[in-house]
Amino acid sequence: MEPISIPSDPSDPNAIISLLHEQIRSALVKRGFTDLSEIQIRAIPPLLSGHHQILIAPTGTGKTESAMLPVFHSMLSQREKEGFSALYITPLRSLNRDMLSRLTWWCNELGLTVGVRHGDTGTAERRKQALKPPDLLITTPETVQSMMMGHRLRRHLSGVRHVIVDEIHELAGSKRGVQLSIALERIREYAGEFQRIGISATVGNPNTIGSFLCGERPFGIIEVPVASRLSLKVAFCGSRFEEQVRGIEQAIDKNQSTLIFVNTRSVAEAIGHHLIPRGDVEVHHGSLSREVRIDAEERFSTGAIRGLVCTSSMELGIDIGHIEHVVQFGSPRDVARLIQRVGRAGHRIDQISRGTILATGFDDLLESLVIARRAVLNKTEPVIPPICPADVIANQAAAIAVERGECEIESIRAILARAWPVSRCRDLLDDCIARMEEHRLIRRDGSIVIRTGRCRKYLATNLSMIHDERKFGIVDYVTRKTIGTLDESFVIGWIHIGAVFITRGRLWRVLEVDEDRVIVEPAPRSVGELPSWEGEQIPVPFEVADEVGRLRRIQNFSDYGADDQSRAYITTLFDEMEKNKNPVPTDKLVMLEHTKEGVVVNICGGHRANEALGRALSILISARFGTSVGIEVNAYRIFLRLPKSVRARDVQEILTSLEPDHIEAILTIAMKRTALYKWKLIAVAKKFGAIDSDATYDTVSLHRIREYFDGSVIEREVYRELFSIYMDVRAAGELISRIRSGETEVRIGPLSIIGAEGLFSSRDLIAPPDMDQAVIAALKRRLNAQEIVLACMHCRKWKQRTTVGRAPDHPECLHCGARLIAALKPYEEENYKIMKKKKKSAEEKEIEARMLRSANMVLSSGKKAITALAGRGVGPEAASRILNTHTRGDAFYKEILKAERRYITTHRFW
Repeated sequence: MEPISIPSDPSDPNAIISLLHEQIRSALVKRGFTDLSEIQIRAIPPLLSGHHQILIAPTGTGKTESAMLPVFHSMLSQREKEGFSALYITPLRSLNRDMLSRLTWWCNELGLTVGVRHGDTGTAERRKQALKPPDLLITTPETVQSMMMGHRLRRHLSGVRHVIVDEIHELAGSKRGVQLSIALERIREYAGEFQRIGISATVGNPNTIGSFLCGERPFGIIEVPVASRLSLKVAFCGSRFEEQVRGIEQAIDKNQSTLIFVNTRSVAEAIGHHLIPRGDVEVHHGSLSREVRIDAEERFSTGAIRGLVCTSSMELGIDIGHIEHVVQFGSPRDVARLIQRVGRAGHRIDQISRGTILATGFDDLLESLVIARRAVLNKTEPVIPPICPADVIANQAAAIAVERGECEIESIRAILARAWPVSRCRDLLDDCIARMEEHRLIRRDGSIVIRTGRCRKYLATNLSMIHDERKFGIVDYVTRKTIGTLDESFVIGWIHIGAVFITRGRLWRVLEVDEDRVIVEPAPRSVGELPSWEGEQIPVPFEVADEVGRLRRIQNFSDYGADDQSRAYITTLFDEMEKNKNPVPTDKLVMLEHTKEGVVVNICGGHRANEALGRALSILISARFGTSVGIEVNAYRIFLRLPKSVRARDVQEILTSLEPDHIEAILTIAMKRTALYKWKLIAVAKKFGAIDSDATYDTVSLHRIREYFDGSVIEREVYRELFSIYMDVRAAGELISRIRSGETEVRIGPLSIIGAEGLFSSRDLIAPPDMDQAVIAALKRRLNAQEIVLACMHCRKWKQRTTVGRAPDHPECLHCGARLIAALKPYEEENYKIMKKKKKSAEEKEIEARMLRSANMVLSSGKKAITALAGRGVGPEAASRILNTHTRGDAFYKEILKAERRYITTHRFW
């Protein structure tokens, strides 16, 4: 898809440059500016006039200078200066290093001072800034909060005339952003009105972002559509990892500099493992040390390496020089992420950003085609700011109390009323104050709020709205080495003994959960086994999944830029579906498909809508049939693990009778019993000061806190967050409305290739190399040494104890010569006496049937059956499954190992 050309504003760049201060004009010449970009031409004049502006333009088009040149002009024209003149706020500390190098040059040329302040800034530098504040301060939202606590720094903030918020889309959709929005209104109490400038590469709802930053103040939006600089290609690079790596290598070889974005750290490591031996590729992600990351950035920037494999660590504008081409490995999952990443290519004014998405499977390919098309049509997802988050309101009320000592409640209310995300939360403030008073953070005297001694301590540990989480080490029980970490929220919400998840591009099964570590073993994929969680998974929005469903239905793949290889792959899969008489699930058709372990609900709803719908279905099924229901969710399927008594027809009946308006109420009741609810309740309660910040999940009684906070403002905030961040109740309601109206049909069928896509594959899973030969060799040695009892089921008068290694290939009874020989474990030897009884109980008949089944397997498969039956926890049924795989050599032993592991993780429930 080639870029759509958008005509530039015809304004004269020289006329605009002439408006700037003489020193800036000289610096422009020295910096090598021969022209202005479109965003600079359109942004500089209104910003020089002091207007609030939201600047939206692709990466590398000079947005920073668009915002800062008018600010420098104002600073140079300012006769009297006191404190900081401008704050440049970035969401990540890592950005400060880049911004400092660029902005330091400008400030040095213009005779201005610049400083950087964040959590890692040294004491000496902090003291220097407090005594002699720089003209421009580069900082983070959390540091703004801490600055408001100090008397001297608050005085310096009174000089602020400009606030620039970089990467504003990163902040606006979170509680950090709401906290910043309120903080700006607190600064306004000291500084008066100041100019507000928001900068973003892409945002789908700029009016909302403008309101988020400016409140009711008038603001302008200057947007250079990213589509004008995008050239995107989607290519299917094969379903095998080796083929996919070759696709990446070909892209690297065609260009001097290629950035390879992946969605998870584990995939980055797996690709790096294959490509680093080339000598011209490095890996870059957040788990690596700062020194390693900087070294990789510098080597890429200087051309010492040609390829850099990275995660979101490279999205936010870190300067690594010229990038010719961006490869996105696998679907980027949403439009904004694709634009942000591909925008790194070109990264110079008036250059086209060229990117290729290498799709790795059916879901991945169709999703990539949809996202690429939405990108060139400028259909970026909207950023939804949290509206009236109660814990942020409580936090900022406490901050204002600490700042002032005591304060009229109406003064706090007036500050909140100017901050758009909380401007309509009048009564909520009273509820928050009452709750904080109960926890002795503040006390009320009539209409005045007064801080307590506990309040300042609370604020010092709650400057950020990011929840503090413990990290659990992941320990491989085979090597006893720590292979990674898991966040507390994931451990609480998803981890249990036997759970399967992905990390480092591998499947792992949980054996044990300790205080601060999770013991795991490698988990070979077995049929019907779905990972409990795909590590670091990026959710696919409803709008994208819905359009994928439409593309499946209309099948106009050429309109989406699909190349010949991609169309051939899709056509082959659709032909196979038709051959098997499997209807293709679409935006107008929900298919319920039977599996041995339950029902796959094929529904194109996106992760969060399917999460809400899946939980609601599991609750209703559980209530109706009195059984536990497991759920696994991705963007296009809900897998319901069900007992054999509950089938697709039952799921269909519940799905079609569900009322859209009832989903939230059903989830409200059910979520109270979940670990996720408990974790979120504790996290929000900490932000209210209701629970000490160092309290851990496992030391708090769920029953007690659930009862204590029942119906409170804390619990209401927990539900607001669960239903807006973890689940999309609105989109789930839309899916149900379509079903109820008949717009979407619900049908039943057998498991299809598309339905199985989510069961037997994972987009974040890298196929592991063959199992370590040492493990197979150890298993063979153990089994050969395993004692067994050979017992004749024909005459029932002969048995012999031996080992698997000594057993003959086709054993015969030494009494009657028959070959109907059962292979028993030593502890089963006592059961052989039962065989001589003429009258047997029902239980004894069952034992006899098992022995006969064992004998028949040995009769037909010989020593291979004996070997399988010797496995730990492997009975005749499991041994039959192993033999039916018709595997030989190491593959046969892998099947035994798989059966043993299955027994280890499930036998406690037998």
